[in-house]
Amino acid sequence: MNSSKKYYHMLDIIRVVSCFIVLFYHLNLLPGGYLAVCTFFVLTGYLSCISAFRKEKFSILSYYGNRLLKIYLPLVVVVFLTIAVVSFLPDIIWLNLKPETTSVLLGYNNFWQLSANLDYFARHINSPFIHFWYIGILLQFELLFPWIYLLLRKIGDKIHKSIPCIITLSLSIISTIYFYQMCSSNNIMATYYNTFSRIFSLLFGLSLGFIHSYYGVFLCKSLKKGVISKIIFYFYMLIFITLCIFIDNKSVYFPISMIIVTLISCRLIDYGTIISKRRLSTLDKLIKFLSSISYEIYLFQYPIIFLMQYITIHDYFSVPIIMILTLAFSYLLHLCINFKDKNKITKIGKYGVRIIILIIALYGGYQYYRAEDHTQEMNALKDQLAENEEMLKKKQEEYESQLKQEEEDWLSQLVELENGEKELKNIVTNLQVVGIGDSVMLGAVDNLYQTFPNSYFDAKVSRSIWVAGELLQDLKNKNMLGDPIVINLGANGDCTDSCKVEIMKKCEGHKVFWLNVTNDAEVHFNENLLSFASRYDNLYVIDWESISKGHPEYFYADGIHLTETGKVAYTKAIYDAIYQVYLEEYNEKKNEIIHKHEEELKNKITFFGNDILLGVFDNIKNDYSNANFIIEKEFNYQMLKNKIESMKKEDSLTYKIVFAFDTNINLTKSEYLDLIDLCKDYQIYIVSTTKESTEMLSSFKEAIVVINFYKELEQHKEYLMADGIHLTERGNEALSKILITNIK
Repeated sequence: MNSSKKYYHMLDIIRVVSCFIVLFYHLNLLPGGYLAVCTFFVLTGYLSCISAFRKEKFSILSYYGNRLLKIYLPLVVVVFLTIAVVSFLPDIIWLNLKPETTSVLLGYNNFWQLSANLDYFARHINSPFIHFWYIGILLQFELLFPWIYLLLRKIGDKIHKSIPCIITLSLSIISTIYFYQMCSSNNIMATYYNTFSRIFSLLFGLSLGFIHSYYGVFLCKSLKKGVISKIIFYFYMLIFITLCIFIDNKSVYFPISMIIVTLISCRLIDYGTIISKRRLSTLDKLIKFLSSISYEIYLFQYPIIFLMQYITIHDYFSVPIIMILTLAFSYLLHLCINFKDKNKITKIGKYGVRIIILIIALYGGYQYYRAEDHTQEMNALKDQLAENEEMLKKKQEEYESQLKQEEEDWLSQLVELENGEKELKNIVTNLQVVGIGDSVMLGAVDNLYQTFPNSYFDAKVSRSIWVAGELLQDLKNKNMLGDPIVINLGANGDCTDSCKVEIMKKCEGHKVFWLNVTNDAEVHFNENLLSFASRYDNLYVIDWESISKGHPEYFYADGIHLTETGKVAYTKAIYDAIYQVYLEEYNEKKNEIIHKHEEELKNKITFFGNDILLGVFDNIKNDYSNANFIIEKEFNYQMLKNKIESMKKEDSLTYKIVFAFDTNINLTKSEYLDLIDLCKDYQIYIVSTTKESTEMLSSFKEAIVVINFYKELEQHKEYLMADGIHLTERGNEALSKILITNIK
């Protein structure tokens, strides 16, 4: 590169190819386009060194002045132009405008992006400056290069010219090893953004610059011939492009590919500097032109891509429009900053464009100056959400433990209920029955004691009902009045209503089983007993008349007193009546327990949500202490559907279901309908946070309960944070109140 008349067009080819590879990567057209940044770093290190060697006297001030004009001024203009345009688009919420722009202007954007945990490889675009991490490293290099160059040049000139070459090459190898080790840490962004891990490409370029400046290109004469050198050059270029097509950022070959591209870039420069032209073809002129605006293309591409995402246009048209706009604005900026035109007309036009750009840029600078820095606010939100995540984690562990314990308790209770029913016969047999009767009971008293061994029976021939009250009082006085009480009186005639009332007073608090008689045609007792029993909840009539009807074998000739067969049937009738009442009571208690359990299950709630639910969690956790909270920051329809289906299969989905999502998840009408159908047997509550979701959900009112929080957000702008998504403390309080009011 000794003759100024020679044009090394191959270097421009390297720059243009790399420039468009990066552009295609940013347009999601080339998975490995990020590799071309290594080539830019190599070119920067190389050309900085070569340019410095060309100068008879290297001046640090002159170098900085040149860098300010060539690198920093276009950067500042693009930054402020972008901010100016963004300020006219109210739909764009750019929270990091202040701190991110500051990091770009002060040259530490790569470290800022690391601290902000941004991901260059994420396929979403939340900033127009996410590609300026490269400019950050570039500015850091340009700041230090003059001092490094002067030191190494002095060593080379004073001691030996091989020493700068050895030092830079050694540092290149050491930094490459460091880069590779950093890649093994699995923190890809810390490796990709970090100046110290990316400096290996710059150092290889710098090393190559010293070698070429001191020793020339190390190639044998046969390889320096035009045809062979071009073949090798394009072969390296083919390898480079192939890697950019196939090696994405998730590839296991990511680190080695970046090292290979760096070395290939060095070889491309080697061959590119031995192939020169004195006359330029039309294609050469086009390549030279594109090379001259390659820096501006890099500056403009991402802001334009960022802004285009807010314009509804088909992908087929968006890509060519982005490319045309990028080239047009890059040329315009390059023209205004670099060209010296002697033609008065074009000079006036250029000054006019400069004034327009200056005005817009100044407006952008003003917007930057007045922009608020939401870093502290958003960091506080981040910390709060992190705390809530920890609380939620503990809450979920408690819920799972509680659910497991409840299930175990319920199963134990069911076993007790089943065992209780099985033991009911023994319970009835061991009751302390008190029996008062006439000769019918007296005849069966042995059978009664066999059936009820813990009981007391008092029966006498020709006993009248009139004496029952006295007998019961006597037993009560002796503390012998057990439960239940069996009365078999009436065969010897009825008594007055007041008599029977007195009997029931003595039996207050006890179950009374009263047998009707088989000689009712003579005494007319049964109908009176049945009518009287309807007035008492604790009086049960044993219909001995119906039970024994058609069974003459139960009785002697008088049809009243019992044979041996009759005694068994009589005792069984009493036992069955008592058992049935106790069974009904038991079943009533059992059903009450089951119903209570079912009601408890119906009152359980499962919350599904993302950050909006996580933010309000601290406000509602006590009110919904038994609720299940399922919160995912990146919830989408498919995740939600899969989770609900899984919980239904596991029978862990509660009867009440609440969906609470902020604007980060946008479910379509058909997706909502699918979820509602999936949960059709459940009570569904949906919190609406946008105008669109509120209008859409209003048509589902028969199937769900819509909790209109959007109305609150419209009336109280202070409920939303600067990002327009997360809730402020007041917003969380309002949401918690509306949830508690609508979901009991």
